[in-house]
Amino acid sequence: MKIVKTVIFLTALSALAAASSFSGEEVFTTLEDRKEFASEVTGIVGKAWKEWQDAVVIDGINVESSKGILTPGNINGPLFSVSKKISLMEKNSEIRPGHAPYLKVAVKALEEGMRAWQRGYINDNIPFPQGASCAYTLPPCNNVPVTIGSGRSGGDADMTESALFKHMRYNSPSENENTLFVLKAVAAAISRSFEEWKDSCFISGITAFGGIAPHPDPMGGGPGPVRGAKGNGGKFSGAYFSASKTYSYMMAELDRENTRLPGQTAGP
Repeated sequence: MKIVKTVIFLTALSALAAASSFSGEEVFTTLEDRKEFASEVTGIVGKAWKEWQDAVVIDGINVESSKGILTPGNINGPLFSVSKKISLMEKNSEIRPGHAPYLKVAVKALEEGMRAWQRGYINDNIPFPQGASCAYTLPPCNNVPVTIGSGRSGGDADMTESALFKHMRYNSPSENENTLFVLKAVAAAISRSFEEWKDSCFISGITAFGGIAPHPDPMGGGPGPVRGAKGNGGKFSGAYFSASKTYSYMMAELDRENTRLPGQTAGP
């Protein structure tokens, strides 16, 4: 009986120790630890973003006259994903002990936000100048590049600092002050970089053709605007999500509260 009680006690003690290792009490207590986490999360996200962006294909664009219309579902290719990378890095001991649960929380919020953004993206003014005046049909032509920020998505709301942080906080294994402070810095930095990315990355390379345009004069009154042409094969070109800028934004957020760290002075 005593042996059984001892085993139960040791099992409970082991479980408590395991829970404590994920409580957040032992992480983010020093500036160096926070810097390392910032480097990990921004580096992982930057690599995953490039892979996702390179794989995006824009298909099914409607072209009416000189205007291409991108609707939800036209951004094809894989959805943004990074969680599997963290699991693999954790398995290979490439992540600092204690960081993995919080990396997973941070990137899960980003994954869900980006997936909502991708599924809901709309841009109703992608220029195809040739579509304004053609005869019979629209010959193959490419769009004039426009920034991603010239469109909109219902998922933009999921990529705000407050939405990302809310998601991270809800799923965090700890709500101690250090943990929440670091996750809030992650949310702020990612949201800022996302907004900058939208204004520095372009929708380009959409090839449109077909549809119906007026017959030439004297019988059809053409050339004139095309109706019902389709565009495919577009890409996101230009800047990627900047891991280095995101790291600097995150460190700036952390620096504002340096007084939380013993021996540190407050930033501006």
